[in-house]
Amino acid sequence: MKLLLTSAGVNNASIHEALLGLLGKPIAEATALCIPAGMYGHPWAKPTGAWEFIAGKSRQPMTELGWKSMGVLELTALPSIDRNHWVPWVEQADVLLAGGGDALFMAHWMRESGLAALLPSLGDKVWVGFSGGSMAMTPCIGDDFIGWKPPSGADEALGVVGFSIFPHVDHPDLSENTMAAAERWAATLPNPAYAIDDDSAIRVVDGAVDVITEGHWKLLSPTVSTDGLPVLELAAPGPLRDSGVAAILDGTKTAMTGLPALHESLPTVGDRFCVVNSNGDPAAVIEMTRVTTEPIGSVTAAYAHAEGRGYPDTTAWRTAHEEFFCSDIVTGFLGYTPDLTDDTPVLTQRFVLVGRA
Repeated sequence: MKLLLTSAGVNNASIHEALLGLLGKPIAEATALCIPAGMYGHPWAKPTGAWEFIAGKSRQPMTELGWKSMGVLELTALPSIDRNHWVPWVEQADVLLAGGGDALFMAHWMRESGLAALLPSLGDKVWVGFSGGSMAMTPCIGDDFIGWKPPSGADEALGVVGFSIFPHVDHPDLSENTMAAAERWAATLPNPAYAIDDDSAIRVVDGAVDVITEGHWKLLSPTVSTDGLPVLELAAPGPLRDSGVAAILDGTKTAMTGLPALHESLPTVGDRFCVVNSNGDPAAVIEMTRVTTEPIGSVTAAYAHAEGRGYPDTTAWRTAHEEFFCSDIVTGFLGYTPDLTDDTPVLTQRFVLVGRA
């Protein structure tokens, strides 16, 4: 399932464009179901909240975007309805729109209703959440965000993604939601976390994570052990390597590319590596989420952007990589200069930051 995890809905042009890309069609041709359940459980909940979300009258644009059709998926009712009746509703929708509110209440009713178990089978469906509807997809929300307490009493959410979310950073009505507060909150978590303001969103496709923003955000990572992990060296020691390491640590680099011949054995999904800096010191631990071999001519602009080097397009990305693949350090390792054409296979790798070393 494709995810667009927002702080405050589809409220700017960049997030709107990202949504269209995930849908692969105009909004006017897409069918939607909205999920208001999280709004019932929040300590600040009011009876108007769910109605405003459903009716498209909230301050978080979701249901009012001009969908071909809009339905309501009421999670608290689903356990009393035959699955054969409601599952086709979900399977036939293009997008699920999850309202805000209490993330643990949302996660609880996603489990109780059976929707959580259905998510892995939904393929190209899109999940768009705001605030609690985004946080419900994370491994945990941290003690600061516990309102409604689940039977377990824990802060565990659904764990669809491997990071937590601190929404509404620097919101004018939430004086406590500062970046400093987000950093203190993240220090209590066992996994990485994103702090995002209301003009930012996190896009997740096939395990690849990137941030869509017209505001500000920060990736906050725990310190993790590198014991027993194979070492990964980006490029050659020097500015190129160290800028790449810095981009991994700040969350802007989530992809890298190599020639298959440079690897004794190809990495696989789930493999973890210790990324070192130019001094050979451990800097970060990453985990592979997608590893493919594809022609260099088929690399997309989205992938080039995920390399975190500021490539404006695939032409710039390709020029930089061809120069590196034909450099002395690569040709010296290979023993020959590679002949690069549109069909030359390259190893494209997407990864997530597990933590700082």
